[in-house]
Amino acid sequence: MTAEFPVRSGSVKCLKVLFNGPNQTAFDQFDLSTDLSEDGVLVRTQYSLISPGTELAIYTGTHIGIPDPNNTFAKYPFSPGYASVGEVVAVGDAVTELQAGDMVYALGNHASYNVFSWFNRENRPIIKLPQDMAGERAVFARLAAICMTAVVQSRITIGDYVAVLGMGLIGNLAAQLYKSFGACPIGIDLVEKRLQIAKRTGIPFTIHSGERADLQHLIKNIISTSSAAPDLVVEATGVPALVNTALDLVRPMGQVILLGSTRGLVEMDAYKHIHSKGIFLTGAHEKLQGHHGLPSRLTLTRHVLDLIEKGAIVVDPLLTHKLPADKAEEGYQLLLNHKELTMGVLLDWSLE
Repeated sequence: MTAEFPVRSGSVKCLKVLFNGPNQTAFDQFDLSTDLSEDGVLVRTQYSLISPGTELAIYTGTHIGIPDPNNTFAKYPFSPGYASVGEVVAVGDAVTELQAGDMVYALGNHASYNVFSWFNRENRPIIKLPQDMAGERAVFARLAAICMTAVVQSRITIGDYVAVLGMGLIGNLAAQLYKSFGACPIGIDLVEKRLQIAKRTGIPFTIHSGERADLQHLIKNIISTSSAAPDLVVEATGVPALVNTALDLVRPMGQVILLGSTRGLVEMDAYKHIHSKGIFLTGAHEKLQGHHGLPSRLTLTRHVLDLIEKGAIVVDPLLTHKLPADKAEEGYQLLLNHKELTMGVLLDWSLE
């Protein structure tokens, strides 16, 4: 994509996806002002990636924050989308690192245009992409950066075994990141296609789970340590019952990390699962980034973008669907009703 004109003032026609209520997708068309502040960056979207976690939960109305009056984020009407790549159209006077025509990664909504604040890039990164980096790959940095919240809090050394429950986008990317740090990931999922994709992304061991699957026995067939249990277990699905599964599987004095946001309450025997085993139970919500000694979101995003560019994180097999932006509803329905076939759903705004 190339800039057609240097916009500095006036407006552009913008199309944006909206959720007006549970399972209610609409499009808002409006004039977006291009009178930029001194740190403003106007970006024309090329691709945006649908989040299969938080975004889908708000789409279906299952997000725990919707009925909570103290939660101001998860409310309708809601503007979804927080992963995009696009072309810089114009910048404010204080922005010297970018110019019209640059391709950037940013936390953009599902919209044909987004405006970003350069001064706020530590929390809401906007990063210039290498000239030869494909936007279809770069956009996956958003979810990989979320996974880094778990990785940077992990008590692991090279060669440790990390079992990851769930081989969706978050689980797969987390497993790949642990591998890049020298650990040995084991991907676990109910869906065979996700396990096949996991193997294509270089995850060395996979286990098909289910009601009759003896996960502890299957893991023992993989792990050669004396405990024959994972040093660390990552719960990447948000399914409340799997928190107990993670605590069951991890070795004594091991660590369980809750990466997926649980969609409901968790009941557990704290004595059996945590106290008597000496387990370290760690929360890994993205909002912790940049606080409590953790690296900033910008730092972590730059790191994963570098890994994607070098091929240390493989994302091509994760992209299962590319749709015109006006087919966004189809993307949500695929993620909701065809999980066995759907992982990465990309909206292509160049076709809008």
